[in-house]
Amino acid sequence: MKQVSILNTAIFILLIPNISTAETIDIKLPEVPEVPKVEAVVPTVNVTSNSSSKTNAQIIEEATREKVIIFSDHVAPEMMETKDSSTKAVEVGDIKDGRVAAYLHAPFMGAEDVIKKLESAGFTVLSSYKVDKKGTATSIAFTNADLQKTAAKNLRGFAGALRITIDKKNNILSISNPIYMLGAFMQEEYDAVLAENTLTALRNSFKDLQDSKELIKFRVLERFQFMEGMPRYADMQIIKKAPNAALLKSAKKSKKIVYEQKLDNGAIVLGVKLGKRTSKFIKKTGYQNAGLLPYPVLIENGEAKILDPKYYIAVMYPMLKMSQFMKIATVPGAISKDVDKIFRK
Repeated sequence: MKQVSILNTAIFILLIPNISTAETIDIKLPEVPEVPKVEAVVPTVNVTSNSSSKTNAQIIEEATREKVIIFSDHVAPEMMETKDSSTKAVEVGDIKDGRVAAYLHAPFMGAEDVIKKLESAGFTVLSSYKVDKKGTATSIAFTNADLQKTAAKNLRGFAGALRITIDKKNNILSISNPIYMLGAFMQEEYDAVLAENTLTALRNSFKDLQDSKELIKFRVLERFQFMEGMPRYADMQIIKKAPNAALLKSAKKSKKIVYEQKLDNGAIVLGVKLGKRTSKFIKKTGYQNAGLLPYPVLIENGEAKILDPKYYIAVMYPMLKMSQFMKIATVPGAISKDVDKIFRK
């Protein structure tokens, strides 16, 4: 077999002309043809608006260019409060870190001195009322023309008067903070300028004022409630329906009216004396805020209504604990009954 293979190889070589066995054979492979280059031309696209035309190059340039973000002037309430506190000195009664004191405390003084100071500051005293028989606490209700004006709106009559408590037991004077009270009772119609002006008048009249320890977030006053599921400002109780004049006449017959405040919109706010037994709840909640009495009643649009006692007591005693509230669990119902009686005469 080896001999045959060698013979065949020799024959193959002999058949190739002019090639000796000593020469090198170069084999050239064909070159791969080049692919022709094609230039892609992107067409210009014009975006036409009502006022101008932009090419795609301009659009891309604008999209990649660094933009300057312009923010709205509107800020959240919390941010606005912080801004206000940084532009002026924070004084007693002002909103600080988003919180506001419910009351302003001053050194103790008698009712006559309190009334003189209020009148010299342009306020009108509606009543001076001894909350209990011993006179441990005296409640002074007062107002002025601006408070009367802002309260002359539908369902805002309760904001027309502020209170001062002369607390003999704790030897202090406790004054309603206008920012707190108007924030709670004016709701979304709160007037910050009016509240601050009223507060300034009180600061100028009563020296050595201090914020009470009852600090509440100002922004929650509009939806304030003792706890989830409890009444809010708008959850008022309608006691009786009748023409305003008839309701007022009926209430006066009861001889339980401590003060009467007429508003420009035809509404009337009454300060009502509660029954002796009902009024005793202040011994458990504290004399310092006993100025919530006499109980306010709003006569408006043919209805006599009150703030739900569970709301009113809570907003006037914002630091009230659940254990304290449970001790007066029957009081809200008793208040409603006492007010109802004055319209049954």
